[in-house]
Parts: sequence; C-alpha cells; structure tokens
Amino acid sequence: MAAAAADFIVAQAEKAKGAGRFSLALAGGTTPLAAYRLLGRPPRADRMPWPRLHLFWSDERCVAMSHPESNAGAALAALGPPQALPRGNIHPIPATLGPRPGAEAYERGLRAFFGPVEAPTFDLVLLGLGPDGHTASIFPGSPALDVMDRWVLGVPAPAHLEPRVARVTLALAAINAAWTVLFLVSGPAKADAVRKILSPSFDAAKTLPAARVKPQGDLAWFLDRDAARGLEERP
Repeated sequence: MAAAAADFIVAQAEKAKGAGRFSLALAGGTTPLAAYRLLGRPPRADRMPWPRLHLFWSDERCVAMSHPESNAGAALAALGPPQALPRGNIHPIPATLGPRPGAEAYERGLRAFFGPVEAPTFDLVLLGLGPDGHTASIFPGSPALDVMDRWVLGVPAPAHLEPRVARVTLALAAINAAWTVLFLVSGPAKADAVRKILSPSFDAAKTLPAARVKPQGDLAWFLDRDAARGLEERP
C-alpha cells in the first residue's frame, strides 16, 4: 500500500508539472510514513518535481515540531526531505501558537499562497481515517462538521483519542475544494468505519466525518487487507 501511495503521489505531481507548482497536503499519523520514506528516496525521488512542490498538512497536534507526536516532524523525518525541495516550500501548521491562533495564522498563510479564491485548491490532499470515522482532526459530533466559511479550524483536545492534545485542522470546505483526495487506511481497527463509508446502503455521511469528503476531482481509497476485510465486494 505504501508503494502504491508513493507512486500515486509521484504521478499526480508529474501531471501538475505544467502548472508551475504542486500543492500537497500531507496526512498525519503513522500509516503514511512508509509512503513518505519511499517518496524521498530513489527511484521515486528522482521523478518528483521538488522545486515546484509545496508541502502543507491536513492537521497538526499543538506540540513542537521536535515532539514525537508532531505530524510535521514525523513526516519530514520520514521524507528526508531531499535537498532539491526548497525549505521555503515547506509550510507547517504553526500549532504551537494554540488551536485558535494557530488556525488563524495558517489560514492567513493559505490565503496568501492561493490568493483571493473562495477555497484553497490543493492539487492533492492525503487523509487518514480513525476507527470512529474521523479524518484530519474533524471528529464525529464536532461543530467543525458544519463550518463552511473557514479554511482552518482549531480543535480542542479529544477526550476519546490519544494523544489528548488540542489540534489545528483543515476544514471540510478546504478539503473538498482539493482537486484530488487520497485516503490511506490500514489496520483491522478501521475496518468497520471503512465498511460503513464505502457501503452504498449505509448513510455514513450523517455520522462519520470522513464520509463527507467529496473533492472537486478524484477521491481514492488505498486500503490494506485488514482495513478492507469488512467489504463484501470491491467498492
């Protein structure tokens, strides 16, 4: 799955070569780290248009980048990153400011990058999935589900999920404005949520945040066997 995800990212980046830049929002958590390691090393690294790549994040915990729970810190450690990627092209979420100030600062940065548009048009957003159906840091029952006029949101520490720290997350409005979204999901704990979201007979959008992800273009799901074991047939 990691190799397939890395190849998918490279293919998306190659397609965007003519656009002058490729905006990629990375997912947090441990599942995508193997893909990031492959992406930062030959042969895939030799194909990536690093000078045109701009790295963002779909969410971040309110910890320092050196902290073991930092999404940006873990992703950059796995990626390398290659010397060909300009340091100015790396845009971590300033989550150490706190959830609300960090969200406001990150949204200002996104608006400066994408310009006067209704929503940021990332070329590719990577997302994970929690056993409860959350994605990024948008949790079931959260007020964030109904926020449509913000790109970035501060989220209080979840009581049901480790690590119990506040977070900053892309809002659904920003995620759904992306051209392409790729979910990377692994492990048996995610199987029930995957089954509900991908089942045509279950209205998961009423309860599971990940089911509300509907980008402008392609929506792809990459699953390992454990995560897919609840599916009766290929979605």
